[in-house]
Amino acid sequence: MSRGVRIGVAALAVIALLALGIVWGRGWWRYHQTHVSTDDAYVHADVAQVTSRVPGTIVELAVEENWRVRPGDLLVRLDRQPLEVKLRKAEATLAAARARVNEMRAAVQAAESEVRLAEAEYEQARLEHTRAEKLAGQGAAPATRLDRSRTDLRAAEARLASARRGVEEARAGLGVPVGAPADEAPVVRQAQAALEEAQLFLSYTDLRAPLGGVVARRSVEIGQRVESGQPLMMIVPLDRVYVQANFKETELADVRIGQPATVVADLYPRHVFRGRVQSLSPGSGAAFALLPPENASGNWVKVVQRVPVRIALDDPPPGDHPLRIGLSVAAAIDVSDKRGSLLDPGNQAVAGR
Repeated sequence: MSRGVRIGVAALAVIALLALGIVWGRGWWRYHQTHVSTDDAYVHADVAQVTSRVPGTIVELAVEENWRVRPGDLLVRLDRQPLEVKLRKAEATLAAARARVNEMRAAVQAAESEVRLAEAEYEQARLEHTRAEKLAGQGAAPATRLDRSRTDLRAAEARLASARRGVEEARAGLGVPVGAPADEAPVVRQAQAALEEAQLFLSYTDLRAPLGGVVARRSVEIGQRVESGQPLMMIVPLDRVYVQANFKETELADVRIGQPATVVADLYPRHVFRGRVQSLSPGSGAAFALLPPENASGNWVKVVQRVPVRIALDDPPPGDHPLRIGLSVAAAIDVSDKRGSLLDPGNQAVAGR
């Protein structure tokens, strides 16, 4: 090949490379004009912490570490006997309360009978006093008879008032009308509530999975005594993971709720997960840190802050590419459509979950 031909070929190669570089550079420029990206992003999930609602001793462990569970699956069973004893005690208390209501009904009826008897005695005493007044006015009866009838009338009136107060007290103790069902009485409702509480506490001895996922950080064994509120394990919902991407504050001017995003995990560099911007944090990561910076004191150096952006995946990760919480990913957001909101009060509908 002659020297001129070689120069021509080299020139064409250079021109081709320049053309490819221009095309690639234009594409790169257009992409970065409409996209923001960061590799400061990680996989997260709303992990469910399983805790005991009642104290007890573990008698059965139905799961092991890293086992997959479905919603409602049994995780841990506590000893039921102490709570079964409390349940039987509550049942006996309820039966006694119902018997007590029957006794109070009988007391009300007896008090009402006492009122009727006192009313009859009062009416008789009033009639006797009326006769005594009439005879004394005619001079046909001694004054002592009038005094005695007056005293008897006052005594009958006092007995009647006492009998009526007895009815009020008996009805107040019963708490409901005499003809009302026994279960409406306050003492029975209180005992019924105690029984339902005992039944509820007994049901708490079976700890079940609140959602589907994978068991993690199981910290208990059979025979261990646990207290109310003690963490036992965690359930990680791997099919409901999301990405938290920490973008620089200078990159967020065009980010909106609902914009499409792509995610690539370091674990699967050739697989692209697709999602959408679900929400933006109301503050930077430094603002919510355990020890937030005090920029008003000492020497100050401006540091570009990062703001967490939550990206919800459009579909659960496939079975051959599962995402685990904590994995590093690279996230990119297409910001070409700026019609969304920065703080959307209805952003729950964006995720659709």
